Amino acid sequence: MGARFRLRLVSKSYRDFRRKPAASLRGGSAAPLAALTAVDFDILDGQVNALLGRSGAGKSTLARIVMGFTAPDSGEVLYRDRPVCEAPPAAFRRCNQMVFQNPFLAVNPQFTVGQIIGEPLRTLKAAAPGDGEKIGAILERLELPGACVRRLPHELSGGELQRVVLARALVMEPEFLVLDEPFSALDDLGAMRVLRQCQALIRSLGLGVLFISHHPRHVRALADRVVVLAEGKIVAGGG
Repeated sequence: MGARFRLRLVSKSYRDFRRKPAASLRGGSAAPLAALTAVDFDILDGQVNALLGRSGAGKSTLARIVMGFTAPDSGEVLYRDRPVCEAPPAAFRRCNQMVFQNPFLAVNPQFTVGQIIGEPLRTLKAAAPGDGEKIGAILERLELPGACVRRLPHELSGGELQRVVLARALVMEPEFLVLDEPFSALDDLGAMRVLRQCQALIRSLGLGVLFISHHPRHVRALADRVVVLAEGKIVAGGG
C-alpha cells in the first residue's frame, strides 16, 4: 500500500495574542503557540487514515497543511514523493477534496443545493452537459431527494447539509478525501447515519481518506489505521 502523502518533521506555530511575553510590554510581539511539532507520518492510499485527538490538538492545522491551504513553518509534505507545492493546482484539487467541519460555514447561503454541488466543476472549469445527471446520482447515493437541488442551505437539516457538502467533494470523482470532523455539528443519531453512508461510499469508490475526529467511537467505526495527536505531537500510531 503506497503513501499518498508523507509528512516529515512538520511544525507550525501561530501568534497567540492572549499570551503576552514580558517583551510585549516593551513593544514586542505576541507569544508563539505551537500547533504542530515535528509531526512525521505517512497517509496511505486506499485506506481510512484516522487522526484522533482532542480539540486544540492541531488536527485541523495538519489537514490544512496536507491540502496546501497552509504552509508549515518547517519540515515538508510530500505528495506522491514530491513536494506538495510542486503539484499542479487544478489536477491536485480534482484528485484530493476536503469536507470541512461546519457545513453551515462551508457553503454560500445564497446558493441552491444544485449550485453548491456544482461549484467545484465551475471553479475548475470541468463542467459538462451531463452534470445534472451526475449531481442527481450523487444525491441518490446519499439518500437525498432529487428535488432538494432547488433548496437553500437554511431549508435543510444539519445532516442533510453535511451530505450536500460531501456530495460537493464527490462530484469531482476524487481519489482522496480529507474529512475534518464531518460529524461534529450533528447529534449522535445523525452522525452515525452520515458515518454509515460515508463508510459505504468509501468502500464502493475505493477512496483514500484522512479522517479527523475527536470521537473514538466514530474512529473505531470508520478507520483502518489510527494516529493519535496531542498538543501538536504524535503520541501513538505514527510512522
